[in-house]
Amino acid sequence: MIEVNAFLTAEGNSDYDFLPVLLERALNRLCLPHRLAVAPVQVLRVSVQGQESRHEAVCRVARAAVAGMTLLFYHYDGSAAPDREERKYWAPLWETWKRHGPVRPLVRVVPVREMESWALSDLDVLRQVAGSSWQAKSVFEGDRLSRVECLSDPKRTLKDIVASGRRRRRAGREAGDYLTRIAELMRLDYLENVPSYRLWLSETFEALKELRLIRD
Repeated sequence: MIEVNAFLTAEGNSDYDFLPVLLERALNRLCLPHRLAVAPVQVLRVSVQGQESRHEAVCRVARAAVAGMTLLFYHYDGSAAPDREERKYWAPLWETWKRHGPVRPLVRVVPVREMESWALSDLDVLRQVAGSSWQAKSVFEGDRLSRVECLSDPKRTLKDIVASGRRRRRAGREAGDYLTRIAELMRLDYLENVPSYRLWLSETFEALKELRLIRD
């Protein structure tokens, strides 16, 4: 069986608590009907050296890892102005990748505002993981939880949920401590209602088609 080996480079440390687990689950769901195995998503941390740009650094570390890489996921946070963010973050990287990156697909991962918007998509799992005593009206912009891409500060909303709902034995934990567990348990069907996730899913499917691992 052919195995898909995806790598991920993300913006911040907390993104690595959530995204590799979630993306691996989603990849498994996408690949299983096509008889493709999925390896754990590997973290590819990037540090800029000398006079190189961030985009050049991404290409450099990707070239070093290319022997075991099927495709690379590149995470950055989106906003209410996706075209502006695309011009700022994605388009320059894509142009650099075509010149200096390995011959592998590059797929963007762009939650709107912050990664936490995806983590807030399944309210039942939030109650299971953080505790059930919180109410939407008591957390920041709780009235927007059914439309997570409308949250202005998803990180703050998640922090409020954890602070309001945590059980005594979990006192002292921060919102970030729950991210991996949320990624393990959240229902992907719920996340498919989020446009930025559907974009990632669609572009990943197209990348696998480009590699001829998936056929219509």
